Amino acid sequence: MRAVSCLIQDKSRYEQTVPASANYVVMNPENATHEPLNGWYDPVVAERQHAAYRVLIREMYAGQPRRDLAVLAEAVRLTGVADPSILEVGCGSGYYSEILSQLLQCPVRYVGLDYSPAMICLARKHYRDQPFVVSDAAAMPFADGTFDIVLNGVSLMHILRYKAAITESRRVARFWCIFHTVPVLHRRETTVIRKRAYGQPTIEVIFNEEELYHLLEEKGLSVQHVLDSIPYNLKTVLGEPTVTKTLVCEVMDCCRGYEGR
Repeated sequence: MRAVSCLIQDKSRYEQTVPASANYVVMNPENATHEPLNGWYDPVVAERQHAAYRVLIREMYAGQPRRDLAVLAEAVRLTGVADPSILEVGCGSGYYSEILSQLLQCPVRYVGLDYSPAMICLARKHYRDQPFVVSDAAAMPFADGTFDIVLNGVSLMHILRYKAAITESRRVARFWCIFHTVPVLHRRETTVIRKRAYGQPTIEVIFNEEELYHLLEEKGLSVQHVLDSIPYNLKTVLGEPTVTKTLVCEVMDCCRGYEGR
């Protein structure tokens, strides 16, 4: 894999106002693997997303965390694990390591993983004390049960191989998996969409809620808590309303006790 520089010579490219999501088109899932939809690899996209979250982080420090940030902190609390080790899958530039430390009011034993070298390059630049790994969510380089909590941080929706990603999250989780801000609908089957994220083409998966719950159970995860996350309504694209949920899932065959349970 080629090296990625964290330095962008023309900063005006990422400082331009570009929507986080635009130009939605429903697509055949079979075609998704044949289209160039790797916008998250683009260093400019990484910078744009990081800049957007810096705004949210400033609001958080001002005592006004956006709903999804507060929801994730609550999801971690609901696991009942004291001082958990946390793996974030799809960590982007690592901003949730800072967000969780602030909202939980304690240091977080955190590892970040993302398939985008551009994202991990930024993460290592901005959060030098945290470990980060470039890897595929569907084939992670960790032993079984390595982390108390595996957090899928707003990335399940961007993973076409989401079934394999759920399997891997379950495998490396000791006690809990959290799937944060997952877009769901009720009538339509799970649907794949092409869109532009911060100006570049990506895919997005909108999950049929019942299908997703069945899939989690099949993979050995029991949904214990469901939290409403940030509003995200794609009715104009899909013909029915969508919302986002944060799912706190316990590993089913978890029989070892832990402090705080």
